[in-house]
Amino acid sequence: MELVDPKLGSGLKNEEAIRMIKVALLCTNASPAFRPTMSAVVSMLEGQTIVDEVTIDPSIYGDELGFNALKDQFEQLQQAPMSTSGLESLMHSSDMTWAGSSSTSAKDLYRVNLDSY
Repeated sequence: MELVDPKLGSGLKNEEAIRMIKVALLCTNASPAFRPTMSAVVSMLEGQTIVDEVTIDPSIYGDELGFNALKDQFEQLQQAPMSTSGLESLMHSSDMTWAGSSSTSAKDLYRVNLDSY
């Protein structure tokens, strides 16, 4: 039980420590869909439900193909000359956030004088 803090003393049962470790591992799953809900965590820690065994799919950590495909697509965009229509579609895209743009929809408190810049 090297993971258990020695400050807890001998009052902590091995069974409780193992249960906490298993629940912690479930909560750190890389896929949010496989993490338990908070109510399930509480129920497991209280001993009301059995703690599921941790199953780790190694493919979620080594998704080289997906990353490389995305990287290749980005590099192609960097190298290809952009047409006017392509630039216009990017400018009108609602998915793009421009640096310096306001995140509020309220009117400005002060008038902006563009001649002063």
